[in-house]
Amino acid sequence: MYKFIQSLLAALMTSAIASCDTKPATSSPPIVAPLSHAVAMGFTPWPADLTAAGVDRTYAYIHDHANLMAHHFDGGIPWDEALESAPFPKHLRDDWAVRKSRTPGHFQTFVAVTPLDFDRTGLALAWTDAGDNKALSSSWSQKPLNHPDVKRAYLNYVERVIAYFQPDYLAIGIEANIMVSKSPSDWSTYLDLNQHTYNAIKTTHPNLPVFTSVQYEHLRGIEDDSKRHADKQFAAVKALMKHSDLMALSTYKFGQLHPNPMRAGYFESAETFGKPIAIAESGAMSAPVKIFGTRLPADEAGQARFVSGVLDYAVQTQVPFVVNWVAVDFDPMIKKLPSPMGEIAKAWVHTGLQDADGDDKAAASVWNSYLAAHQTE
Repeated sequence: MYKFIQSLLAALMTSAIASCDTKPATSSPPIVAPLSHAVAMGFTPWPADLTAAGVDRTYAYIHDHANLMAHHFDGGIPWDEALESAPFPKHLRDDWAVRKSRTPGHFQTFVAVTPLDFDRTGLALAWTDAGDNKALSSSWSQKPLNHPDVKRAYLNYVERVIAYFQPDYLAIGIEANIMVSKSPSDWSTYLDLNQHTYNAIKTTHPNLPVFTSVQYEHLRGIEDDSKRHADKQFAAVKALMKHSDLMALSTYKFGQLHPNPMRAGYFESAETFGKPIAIAESGAMSAPVKIFGTRLPADEAGQARFVSGVLDYAVQTQVPFVVNWVAVDFDPMIKKLPSPMGEIAKAWVHTGLQDADGDDKAAASVWNSYLAAHQTE
């Protein structure tokens, strides 16, 4: 369920960003010269509110407290246009233009795309002139993930993403192992598509790190949706890693009751795959929320412990980058979301490093100290 709401909110974020002025927000200089940093640290431009001001505030915070921008595209694929090498829909091009114009030139860039839908059970929906995540046509909906048209269209799409954003890191799949939890019979077709895309991209861009992100709580069988097929996860991810330059993790801590405490050996399961580790997305709640009448306790100290654990590991092992998904809490947005979206979104509302009132949290001090201290000469 958490992935569902994350994706729905990402679609709303896309609309908010694309509707804003493309002029970069004015802000103070960054804390540290980012390109000299040993571990790149950044956020997605998830807005503090679904307004131009909310988007501006988020970009300003990222400018001042990061050296990497994470552009995460989970809004579907322009399948027809990609297959035919035709111009992409204006809605998509506008979104790309805003993101690119507001990414500081000295930042590293991490771009993540995926051929899978929100539920990670099949082909991604369509990005059309009407917007993102629109229903697939009957011809596309009937194609397996490893259909020749899907392979050709997705590779064309990824190549155009690379040409436009010139990323330093590229994910060609997002939390793909969730498919093992939800639709394991289709996993082999995904692996075929991933192998085809990876091999082609590495041929044309041999120095670009290319990988698929792995949802860490699903890998370890912690999330409820993962428990039914938990015994399949490690073998499935081992097969995935044959065509992935990094073990790029997505990992979260949703309050004190969530069975995912930050502790010694937290990343041992990921280390068993023998790949360099990166943190493609992460976050932890900093304040209690009540979702559908159930109280989820959390506090700033718990968030700070999680962020500190992630960053301490990142520095000790020299991971290439760390992404904290939310930069600034988005309390104002919650009030604008329809039910049940607004309720479920509360799980992320306090995962930013700055609260809605503009005050830095304890985790922000941890983040900033790592950003300032751990850099190369």
